[in-house]
Amino acid sequence: MTSYNPPPGMVAIPAGKVLIGAPAEHLDWLVDAQSYPRPWFADETPQHLQDVRSFLLDRHPVTNAAFAQFVQASGYLTAAEHRGFGLVYGGGYWEERAGASWRHPTGPASDLTGRWQHPVIHVARRDAEAYCAWAGKRLPTETEWEYAAHGPHWRPWPWGEVFDASRVNCAEHWAGRPIADLDDWRRWWKDYRDRHGEQPGTTPVGAFSPGGDSPFGISDMAGNVAEWTASTYQPYAAGVDCDPILQRAHGRSTTVRGGGWMHLRFQIRTTERIAGDAAYSTWSGGFRCAADLPTI
Repeated sequence: MTSYNPPPGMVAIPAGKVLIGAPAEHLDWLVDAQSYPRPWFADETPQHLQDVRSFLLDRHPVTNAAFAQFVQASGYLTAAEHRGFGLVYGGGYWEERAGASWRHPTGPASDLTGRWQHPVIHVARRDAEAYCAWAGKRLPTETEWEYAAHGPHWRPWPWGEVFDASRVNCAEHWAGRPIADLDDWRRWWKDYRDRHGEQPGTTPVGAFSPGGDSPFGISDMAGNVAEWTASTYQPYAAGVDCDPILQRAHGRSTTVRGGGWMHLRFQIRTTERIAGDAAYSTWSGGFRCAADLPTI
């Protein structure tokens, strides 16, 4: 790639031939480390080489402040605002919370005071695409996203092969300890709600830099908010033994990457694939923009 100064807030990612997906032995570790069976993670295999063209990627997820500028300039209404509710995790499951939106993270009584540099949440895929178009950008493909997260060589977390809760905004960072399984996560969630109420646990973008950054200096590629990509959720190869729920999502869902502040270390890995309904928006999901390099 020739010398190029990227626009402010973006990083130029060089072209490369990159291993995408997790090695089989990593799935062996996952099976031993947590309670879900192998078919839940088999969609990360087989690991395969992909040619990736050079591209630009936002260093940080899009913030509330940046999204507010877009809304002010365009008059845009998000999907959550149109339908009158957003998804908020309550005492034990997701709730359709009336009035919850990017402006009001937990409902009409909440606002963005002190949260302007946090990533915008409650955005559906079409909301993310609308912002990207306004900014002259686009969503990253799933392959671009993963390459930017782990760099030229596979690693399970952006910073390396050893999980470190001090480098990332996730459930175990909030808990201050490892979380063993789903029941343990529920205990943590009850404690979180007792301590913080219904305030979403996002943090200002870049708060965990540089320790949590990817090899390209991209922040928040693990945790904080799960991020939309431009890619339809598909298997990497025919015949992969995925869980039937994942099989039903093939060709129907959008791939979401990175995990969010509510997730465990397993869901914020660089190869973890989440199948998301393009119409859904939650208080733990956001996005960042990519762009093609100009022809020079």
